[in-house]
Amino acid sequence: MDDPKDWTADMVKTRLGRSAGASDVVRRGGRRLIAAIFGIALGVGAASEAISADLPIRKAAPVEGVAVCNVAGMAGFILPGSDTCFKISGYVSGQVQAGNLTKQYVLGFIGPAPGPVVSAEGATVASRDSLGFTTRAQLNLDARQYTAYGVLRGYVEIQANTSNGFENVGSPVLINVAYLQWAGLTVGRAGSFFSYLAAGAGWYDFYSPDRVTGNQPVLFAYTATFGNGFAATISIEDPTGANVNGPFNGGYNNVYDGQLAPDVVGVLRLDQQWGSAQVSAVAHKTSALGVSSDTINVWGYAFLGGVTVNLPQIAPGDRVAAQVVYSHAALGYSGIPNTALSAGDQGLNINGNGTIFQLTDALNYDVGVWSFPTTWTGAAFFEHHFTPQFSLTPEASVAFVRYSDAPTMISTAAASFLGGAVAHWDPVPHLDFELGAMYQYTRQATPAAYVGPPAFRPISSGVAGNLSVTRDF
Repeated sequence: MDDPKDWTADMVKTRLGRSAGASDVVRRGGRRLIAAIFGIALGVGAASEAISADLPIRKAAPVEGVAVCNVAGMAGFILPGSDTCFKISGYVSGQVQAGNLTKQYVLGFIGPAPGPVVSAEGATVASRDSLGFTTRAQLNLDARQYTAYGVLRGYVEIQANTSNGFENVGSPVLINVAYLQWAGLTVGRAGSFFSYLAAGAGWYDFYSPDRVTGNQPVLFAYTATFGNGFAATISIEDPTGANVNGPFNGGYNNVYDGQLAPDVVGVLRLDQQWGSAQVSAVAHKTSALGVSSDTINVWGYAFLGGVTVNLPQIAPGDRVAAQVVYSHAALGYSGIPNTALSAGDQGLNINGNGTIFQLTDALNYDVGVWSFPTTWTGAAFFEHHFTPQFSLTPEASVAFVRYSDAPTMISTAAASFLGGAVAHWDPVPHLDFELGAMYQYTRQATPAAYVGPPAFRPISSGVAGNLSVTRDF
């Protein structure tokens, strides 16, 4: 075997470009240089080991990740120092709305009330908006945890709006809902348990009792579950938003006369794989001050029946739903007043077109004489998904109102139809484009004592539409 020292010297020569015939002085110098370099390296290594042995050993601090959780189907993260699962969600939406505001039909009197009724077809009002813009942001906070008596939940929706022109939504910032649930209890501001189809599929409401997508009551409810998707609820709800006691055309003005009793709602509901069904009932007390300082305290009522059938055999997500509602002296639960498509209009008008028809829970037209409205409404929609990204939902509803024992000087009955469709396109996850349109046709009965021009036409119609873009998170 070659001498390691010789191998080292030869390598040094090669690195330095020296030839094999170099002098012995150069060889000896190269050997000394190599020996010195190895000696320094060995010394540094030994010193480093000694220093390392004297220093304490430190480990890198662990990086703490966010603990994920899932409580009752809600995925979220654990709030530090607790066993609460928390989720933040919401959406941002921008929208443009437009409507046809060409005609209005007005009923009035000749001479002081209750004189003969006349009418006039209103001209186009140039100052009224036919175009509007709305931006909405909503933040949802959901906190849940398991307890010995079921899930304890607290839920809040904070909503902010900027809006102008046609269909101004108002309410810059509001608490949309805020409630807690535990052991069958629901307490706080939440959607009314009476509602089923709520406002319908689009931006514009059809004839359906809502108080879910807006005007939610403060309530105290208990829900008992019996298995197989069957549940029953009793709910004590704030009646304020359901009162319809304001003034209307004809001079017979009612004034809200205080909150004396809550609305009492009872519900039976079935939820299964094929769909759902619900029957609801409500008792609603009206307290009003009428003409000649007449007052009344009367209990009205309403009933609802609805069903939804899932249709996965057509396409995933497809479904058809329908409901009917009957009310007496509880017009707020008919769904009619919810359908005002422009600020200041009442439910049988679309965006300012059409009949001015009295909408009230109790009508006082003479000393000691009161009249009450009876209503029927029906609504249905069909949701079809052409692809996972595109869907179309046609919807339709009808409303009928009649006042018992009403004076001959006013229109005592009306019928109205609302129909349209809503299209959704979701090109990527969490992004939605919505295009909706609604048509309304309303006809009211001519007052029996009407003596006005024969050209009077108690009919109106109108169209409203919207385009919105929404990003949820």
